[in-house]
Amino acid sequence: MEHACNIAIIGGGPAGIMTAALLDKRFDITVFEQKSLLATLLPTGGGKCNITNAEPDYKNFARNYPRGEKFLYSVFSKYSSSDAVEYFEKIGIKTITLDNGRIFPEKLSSSFVREKLLAQIKHCHIEKAKVINILQLKKGFKIKTTKSEHYFDKVIVTAGGHCDFNILNNLKINIIPRKPALTGLCTDISYSGLSGVVLKNILNKDTCINDDLLFTHFGISGPLVFKISSIKARDEFPYTLSFDLLQEIKDSNSFQNILNTTPKKEIKTVLSEYLPKNFVIFILKNMNIDGSLLCCNINGKTRDLILNGLKNYQIKVIKPRPDGETVMSGGIDLKYINPKTFEYKGIPDLFFAGEIMDIDGFCGGFNLQNCWSGAFIVSEAINAQN
Repeated sequence: MEHACNIAIIGGGPAGIMTAALLDKRFDITVFEQKSLLATLLPTGGGKCNITNAEPDYKNFARNYPRGEKFLYSVFSKYSSSDAVEYFEKIGIKTITLDNGRIFPEKLSSSFVREKLLAQIKHCHIEKAKVINILQLKKGFKIKTTKSEHYFDKVIVTAGGHCDFNILNNLKINIIPRKPALTGLCTDISYSGLSGVVLKNILNKDTCINDDLLFTHFGISGPLVFKISSIKARDEFPYTLSFDLLQEIKDSNSFQNILNTTPKKEIKTVLSEYLPKNFVIFILKNMNIDGSLLCCNINGKTRDLILNGLKNYQIKVIKPRPDGETVMSGGIDLKYINPKTFEYKGIPDLFFAGEIMDIDGFCGGFNLQNCWSGAFIVSEAINAQN
């Protein structure tokens, strides 16, 4: 009697567990995970688990991935966020949609999602051990861990963006060097006096993105900076960013009209109607402008200095925040991955899924959707082969 196909899944994160859940139960499946299963799922969405995003158009959805956009077109056309939501509802996870299309479990609990997902893989073997290397044999693979050796017909690597790529050394896999993404950025000057101050709906001219900018003890952070750090993950440091902090005021004529209508007000008071007062005081001081200067006493040169400083505010970034990244860019080179199966080209029966691949998205449920969709592609391919 022919033995059941032995499948190894290396990595017990979202991509690995979803793959195990979607594979046919006729397979003999072993999940290798040194730590707790789905431990990386627990902090997502601030512990509430931002499962996916409600953007309905798969091409628009894919635009939220600085790395992997075009590769994901066919992937999301086969398994979209609505497909993921349907699956979660099927296993008892009702969902709600909050701001910016972010989809959460109705219970707003990552641990609840974890519990429901793990209930789907009770038929799988769990090997709590660290994988040291994977060796391709004439037929199948040998996996060596810190405890023992195992043999499998197929291997699916879902070890995440922070995995030890040394486990792939024997396989000659092409890997894009990793860089931090979705992270705060350290600046050349200190913003510690402004720590906690948020500038709302600010335009970054370098990326043409609007969002909130947060000042911190180490530099800058917040939704806007996370997107910038992701887009520019492979840029060399240091680099300078330019921000328009006064989009409501288009030009010097518009600014002059404001000054003319408030002649007896101090400039810091007028600008504080658009920006937080402590930031206004900070930036005027850096321009060597007295914040108590009355609007009627501001000449054209000073007016333009203030306006240019606010509409072209420069921040020099020196490095990403150490250990502050949410995800990593880089990983398995997509040129070597078959987008229809996620099988590695040239190595039959070796598959990859999740953040170990050179795919990373913005915040908002996009990185988890990459895991769900990748798990579907791999499982569908294997289910159809055997």
